[in-house]
Amino acid sequence: MEEVKNTKLIGIGNEGIKKLEEVESKIVEKIDTEKININKDVDKDYVRALLDGVDILLLTYSSEDKQSLQIVNAIGYMADERRVLCIGLDLSDKENKNEIKINREIKINNDNTDSLLNIIDMIIGSISDECTISIDLTDIKEGLASDMGIKYSYGEFDKNYTVEEIANKLEENSIKTSDELTGKKLMILVEMSSIYDILYLNELLNAIQDKSDDSYEAIFSLYLKEDLGENIKVSLIYN
Repeated sequence: MEEVKNTKLIGIGNEGIKKLEEVESKIVEKIDTEKININKDVDKDYVRALLDGVDILLLTYSSEDKQSLQIVNAIGYMADERRVLCIGLDLSDKENKNEIKINREIKINNDNTDSLLNIIDMIIGSISDECTISIDLTDIKEGLASDMGIKYSYGEFDKNYTVEEIANKLEENSIKTSDELTGKKLMILVEMSSIYDILYLNELLNAIQDKSDDSYEAIFSLYLKEDLGENIKVSLIYN
């Protein structure tokens, strides 16, 4: 299994830095942060240092800021050379028609910020040594770095929800980055305490898969966290 070294979140340009500062208190401790002003000289040596020991790179920026996009592309180009998974969180609500050299661009706004942060947190947890049933970083890369869009969803539920209701809620709240999906991989990330048994987990996974197309190969992770009590966290990522 590929060893996971580090995750880094970089705010680029005024809007990207502002967003980073807004979410800094909410992100997990395993994420390092960096701020890059548009006047910064982003040469190869600087980018190499940024990427040293990093496996997952998150960038916040506005695609309407052309100088920020130049920095994003400079970082994305070298991230690709180093096989670093590079995800852009674009603050602009307009379609980005510019060529961009990163693995995945996702629109981020006030409505989906918390969900995206929780999904990122769960992705990091799903490939960590502490995860009860983990998945490989390669699967994360294959799921997020496809040529087409992705569909993602997050929810936190208590014992009052049946597995069917959880599956329905996740489907209702799902967001597509594009109408075109590959239909190949579904990642199901689950965090719960040991008051739920494997039988319950199996019922939950089946209920979720019943909502998806038969073409999807489903993989899942399970992270046992006793402090969740009766709550269950679930993230879904379709490509």
